[in-house]
Amino acid sequence: MFKLLVILSLALFVNANSLTVQNGEIKAHTEVFGDSEINPTTKNVKADLTIENSIESIKGKIYFETLTLISDKKSRDEHMYELLQVEKFKTISFDIRSITKNETDYEIKGALTLNGVTKNIKAKIIINQQNNQISLNGGFSFNLTDFNLEPPKMMFLTVRNQIDITYNISLNEVK
Repeated sequence: MFKLLVILSLALFVNANSLTVQNGEIKAHTEVFGDSEINPTTKNVKADLTIENSIESIKGKIYFETLTLISDKKSRDEHMYELLQVEKFKTISFDIRSITKNETDYEIKGALTLNGVTKNIKAKIIINQQNNQISLNGGFSFNLTDFNLEPPKMMFLTVRNQIDITYNISLNEVK
């Protein structure tokens, strides 16, 4: 029985192709009530993804190093890194569990890991495929408090609890 399971597992792995990040950008957005916006971005997106025979078969993890998030204010970034405990939690990741085709787009379900806490996320996503190129475009929102993070307060200003994420990731299928 064990040999059969090993053979089936290897057969599935052999049929899967790797997806590598050609380029990507992940943007976070929140606001400081009474002041301004905070929009850190990273272009250092990495992935450990596989695809078998269709878009719906994509599985794996998209991630980036937390220190690659950069906004337009370096002093604000230092506060963000402190909040995100970058020394302890060096990466932020999204583990794709399933992709389902809808009438006009796709629904992606996965698990976001931030601050050592993993939460399920479900969102609409636009996926385009041409030859060996696949692009993922979409967004979702979450609350800092869902990940055991308290929105920072600076003097009389408070950072909004909700974080809005948008992403644009181009992948290349490696056979």
